[in-house]
Amino acid sequence: MAATTCGTDLKAFVRGHPQIPMPGVFGHEYSGVVEKAGEGSSFKPGDAVMGVHSAPCQACYWCTRGQENLCDSIMATKVLGSYAEFLLVPERIAKLNLFSKPDHLSFEQASLLEPLACVAQGVSMLPVQKDSSVLVIGPGAIGLMFVGALKIKGVENVVLAGRNETRLAAGASLGAETVKVDQIEKFEGRGFDYVVECTGQVSVWESSVDYARRGASVLLFGGPPGGTRASFDTHRLHYDEITLLSPFHFGTQAVRTAREWLIDPRLDLSALLSGDRKLEEGDQVFADLKAGLGIKYVFRP
Repeated sequence: MAATTCGTDLKAFVRGHPQIPMPGVFGHEYSGVVEKAGEGSSFKPGDAVMGVHSAPCQACYWCTRGQENLCDSIMATKVLGSYAEFLLVPERIAKLNLFSKPDHLSFEQASLLEPLACVAQGVSMLPVQKDSSVLVIGPGAIGLMFVGALKIKGVENVVLAGRNETRLAAGASLGAETVKVDQIEKFEGRGFDYVVECTGQVSVWESSVDYARRGASVLLFGGPPGGTRASFDTHRLHYDEITLLSPFHFGTQAVRTAREWLIDPRLDLSALLSGDRKLEEGDQVFADLKAGLGIKYVFRP
């Protein structure tokens, strides 16, 4: 019923992606209605559902140590092709990471479960409190979801930094204070408790540390191209006790957390949706996204 565009799709379209071999099918954010269900399934035809595109094996070295997001085979059974009219969800994913969609949640917002699960994985690494100060760099879809997630967790001081005025306005609607990147000031002169990098640019990875207070944590979420390297001031990292974190993908708990956020009426992510598009307009959609026009577009298969 709805499939949203993703920054990973854009990367694959522009330069290829190790998890989406080109040429290949696009789309891994989805919600829809069950057409057929396998034997023993908890779903039946006609059920409205929302899901993600992967699930851990729950038996490998990583899974048994609480690191399901690093499961040896988590990408081996991934779902791709949500831009199509029909999508086959493998048993493993259907059992662990496919859920009923409540009536009050639109299909387009329900399709945001997968990227929001990635955000939930990152947020789980940050022990934020009501009075924590958090700087989010990059007002793309992921940065905006971090703002929404942090606000729903009760964090009062969330600053979103970027350059795109439209996206910054979306961040303000979610409750963030917004600022241009070149105008970031250290929170109360000491720096932020947490800095969340959402651009995937090496230069921003490196500068993120500059905004962190002593004893702070920097979450490097955005994924730069393979083979790139980042440099940090070792004196600062050591003597100011800066913690660098870099979350990848998500485990089953993060998916469940994201689902709870999505069905919570306090979280409205409609500002991230930049309108419906036809699949025939795909070339233009990715050209627009590359140019910073829009945030997420919705294909309705």
